[in-house]
Amino acid sequence: MKVNTYRIKEDNGLERTTPDQATKSLSDATSCLWIDIEQPSLDGLQDLLAPLDLHPLVFDNCLEPAASPLLAPYNNCMFVRMPIQQSWDCPDIGFLCIIGLSNAIVTLHASPAPSLEKLADDFSTTMSFHVAGASAILYHIIDRLIDEDMAFALASRRRVEALAVKMEEGSSSLLIDELRALKRIVEHLADTFEDQRFSVTSLQAVEMDIFDVTKLHMQFRDSLAHLEYALTSVDRQQTHLAELHQHHLLNLQDRTSRRLKILTILSAVFMPLTLIAGIYGMNFRHMPELDWQYAYPAVLITMLIIAGLLLWNFVRKGWFD
Repeated sequence: MKVNTYRIKEDNGLERTTPDQATKSLSDATSCLWIDIEQPSLDGLQDLLAPLDLHPLVFDNCLEPAASPLLAPYNNCMFVRMPIQQSWDCPDIGFLCIIGLSNAIVTLHASPAPSLEKLADDFSTTMSFHVAGASAILYHIIDRLIDEDMAFALASRRRVEALAVKMEEGSSSLLIDELRALKRIVEHLADTFEDQRFSVTSLQAVEMDIFDVTKLHMQFRDSLAHLEYALTSVDRQQTHLAELHQHHLLNLQDRTSRRLKILTILSAVFMPLTLIAGIYGMNFRHMPELDWQYAYPAVLITMLIIAGLLLWNFVRKGWFD
C-alpha cells in the first residue's frame, strides 16, 4: 500500500507530511489533510485511519472488487466512489474512492493516478486553495478529473474525424476493425462520463454537517457543465461512428448489388444460348437440319447474334452504368 499525505499550510497551499504525522493530525480539528492511498489493503487502512472510528461498511466499499458508482453518507464521513479514466483509449474500468471528513479527504485507487499526483504537485508549488477545507480539496480533485475528461473527449473526437477522412479517401473495408475498436472506446468513455455525472450530481444534493459542500455549489455546477460538454461530445462521436458504420454497410450492399447485376446479365445472355444447346443436345433421330452441312456454323452465328443483341439492349438501358 502506497500512501502520500499532505496538509494545507497557512497560505492555503499543500505540503507533504508523513503518514504517521497525518494519523496523529486526524484528531486535530484545526488541521486539514489530504491522504492519497494507492492499492489499499484492509489491514493498512484500519491502521492508518484508526483514529477516525469509521463505519465498517466504509472499508468494505473501498475494497469492493465489482465496484459501481456510489455515494453513501455515514455518521462521521461521506463516501463517494466514481469511475476514472487513465487515458482516453484505456479499456479498463478504474474507480476512485473518496472519504470526506470534516478536516480531511482520503482518496483511494487501485492503480496509479497521475492526475492526482499532478494536482498535489501544483498545489505544493504554484497554486493555493481559495478556501482552506476538505470540501475545497474534494472540489479540485473532481474538477481536475473532469478537465481530463474533456481532454479525452477531444482526443477521441480527433480520432473519429481522422477515421472518417480515411474512410472517404480509401477502402472502408480495410478500416472496419479500427472503426469497431474506436466505437468500443467511445462507448466506454460515455459510460464513464455518465457515471461521473451521477456522482457529481448526487454530491451536490448532499447536506451533512460534518462535510459541507454548500459553499462550493457554484464551482461544482461549473464542473458539471464541463462534464456535460464532454458527454455531449462523445454522444456526437457515437452518432458519427454509427453513421460511418452504416456507410460501410451501404458500400458492401452496393458492391453486392453490382455483382448480382453482373450475374443477372450473364444469366440473361446465356439463357437462350442454353436453350438452343439443350434442343440440339436431344437424341432424336429425325432432326433434318443436322444433315445440313452449314447447320453447325449457322447455329453458332445465331447464338452470337442473340448474345450480341441482348448485350446491346442491356447497354442501351444503362445496366452497365
